[in-house]
Amino acid sequence: MGIKPLISESELLALLTERFGTPVSQIKPIASGQVATGFFFTVNGEEYVIRFTQENLAQTLYKDQYVCSHLLPPHIPSPTFVCVSTDNETTYAITHRVPGKILDAFSDQEYEQLVPSIIETLDHIHQTNIDNTSGFGAFDENGQGLYASWSEFLLNVAEEKEAGDFYGDWHRYFEESFLERDLFDKIYAEMKALLPCCPTERQLVHADYAFSNVLAKDGKITAVLDWANAYFGDFLYDVAWLDFCKPEVDYNGRFQEFYQAQNRVVPNFEERMRCYYCYICLDGFRFCGVTNQKESYQWVRTRILELLDW
Repeated sequence: MGIKPLISESELLALLTERFGTPVSQIKPIASGQVATGFFFTVNGEEYVIRFTQENLAQTLYKDQYVCSHLLPPHIPSPTFVCVSTDNETTYAITHRVPGKILDAFSDQEYEQLVPSIIETLDHIHQTNIDNTSGFGAFDENGQGLYASWSEFLLNVAEEKEAGDFYGDWHRYFEESFLERDLFDKIYAEMKALLPCCPTERQLVHADYAFSNVLAKDGKITAVLDWANAYFGDFLYDVAWLDFCKPEVDYNGRFQEFYQAQNRVVPNFEERMRCYYCYICLDGFRFCGVTNQKESYQWVRTRILELLDW
């Protein structure tokens, strides 16, 4: 299933020329990204980024703009938005380009040197003031969480969405694809059993803090990108995400050392991590089913069985 909109160079040139009123140059496609089509470009010597999404995912760009422009404090690096707009039923966002390379572009040795900055920046994110927001889990472009509690949000991973939504009618893939209902249900039951160990406090959670969504240069994080999947909930979700996706770094142990060095007590650390491992897996399973990514599904499957020691 293709979920990234197709944008021709002629369409892009016409849009950007009209938007800026002057010729653009150095247009270069961005290879990363699961749901957005992106390009770098230059106008009058200034470098920019433009990202396009399909109509049913347009809210993600407005949410990204809201977080970067209204929630994040200045010491958390993020792109400056020029606009979010719609053209021919395709929504796009233009931001100033931030210096640095995505984490995926660094060697293992270079990445290891970045780990302290990765941890420190994420901890700053978790301390963001969100008093002017409400609710839990996924939230909209006005900072309104869509769920009454963190546990309600997590349990909703098994539910189908409304018709036309990205996860509308996704249960059919249990019959039509490689998705295994028995395994999904077993992991869901494990997550549900661990929910009483999870707190009810709210923090800003990036929920996709890795790979192509973090830029770095000279040993420091220069930008945290793409807040489309951000949540209000337990900050340990982000730690579990990193540990799930980057097993060779042992983020579980590294963050425990970080919190201990600051004399911060994190109750039920392992139980909460295990709970979020389950959610991350379940969310990954349904995404792989909808987008027909069997190889990615097998990786997620192998990883969760390893983490749960099943």
